[in-house]
Amino acid sequence: MYTLELTNPKTKEVTTHTKDWVSAKNLITALKLQNEVHESELDSAMALVDFVANLFGIKSDEIFEGIQAHELMKRMYEIYYKVLGYSEKKAQRLIQIMQDVEMEEELD
Repeated sequence: MYTLELTNPKTKEVTTHTKDWVSAKNLITALKLQNEVHESELDSAMALVDFVANLFGIKSDEIFEGIQAHELMKRMYEIYYKVLGYSEKKAQRLIQIMQDVEMEEELD
């Protein structure tokens, strides 16, 4: 099962979106996203959020408003890697590597 928890920033109410079935078409879309070259990190992040929003049948703005900034990419990648069929352990390892690279870039 795929889940996405979003928090209403005003009321702090948490809404859980679930998806029991992810089609092969969604997998193909994820694979295409993996092979796309984006001009910037912003474009890459937007494409990932759009993918997850479409997966759950919600608007991207709902994700942007419902997840704290420091958690956004981690949570998007958790769902994305799950669609790609990665084990939770491998997905977490890839997310950690991504976060480590971002931290090193900030320190440079």
